[in-house]
Amino acid sequence: MSPADPAEDQPTGKSQPLWKRIFRVALPIVLLVGCWFAFQTSGEDLRAMHQRLGWIAPVVTVPLHAVIAAAPVPSDVIVIANGGLYPYPFAVLLGWLGWFLGSTLEFLTIRLLTGVESAEDARRKMPTWLSRWPAGSPWFLVLGRQIPGVGAHLTAGVAAAGGVSLKRYLLWTAVAIVPGALLLSAIGAHLLGSV
Repeated sequence: MSPADPAEDQPTGKSQPLWKRIFRVALPIVLLVGCWFAFQTSGEDLRAMHQRLGWIAPVVTVPLHAVIAAAPVPSDVIVIANGGLYPYPFAVLLGWLGWFLGSTLEFLTIRLLTGVESAEDARRKMPTWLSRWPAGSPWFLVLGRQIPGVGAHLTAGVAAAGGVSLKRYLLWTAVAIVPGALLLSAIGAHLLGSV
């Protein structure tokens, strides 16, 4: 057993920027509020909101969808409701945008909480067996997201903790969201009918 490196116990002299410290506290709270709101919201609530607000409703529902999508609860009901409330192409765009913003929020939250800045940083902080995971692979980022219920959270977590660049994550996430947005918007249009 080797003695601990005394350099590891020394403070680095650099404190984290204020915005990072605020986000480390605020983002988990926002995600918890998103979880609570997801369990309080139904498709009928979204329909009533749409009728009350009209075409301004997406300004409310897209950020709501993003927060719920970043929280570990299903946000599919919002995409399905959009499919019944809006013309199909607009519903697909709203579903895609809500999931994309939610994935970005989730990725950045995990990145802030883990403190991982790069792939090299991730390899130093992770166990060896986990650092070999192909976190930045397009196959993983696209196909992993298609796992029902957990795919989006799995890919965001592994990519953020694995040091995948934000640009690469966002590119492949944008591609991976399209099939779900197309499918669930179509289901909503069929089940709920367009308004």
